[in-house]
Amino acid sequence: MLGSGILEPGVFQNAGFDDRKYGWAFGLGLERWAMRLFDIPDIRLFWSEDQRFLGQFSIEKGITKFKEFSKYPSCYKDISFWIP
Repeated sequence: MLGSGILEPGVFQNAGFDDRKYGWAFGLGLERWAMRLFDIPDIRLFWSEDQRFLGQFSIEKGITKFKEFSKYPSCYKDISFWIP
């Protein structure tokens, strides 16, 4: 849930600080908390503009579990046969 890491020396240099120093970066990862809360399987969905995903969450609906949907668009001309 909580990410962290060491800053690259170039970051200090670009900011005008001594690049011989070390620094740590910490992050909360709100997307990962939301993934746990709503049972969302893929973090990439947060940056999609797919209304099937975005339409599932609103203030009016409150906390609801994520409902899976196909990653393939619907095709109204599809024909399937089953021959026993």
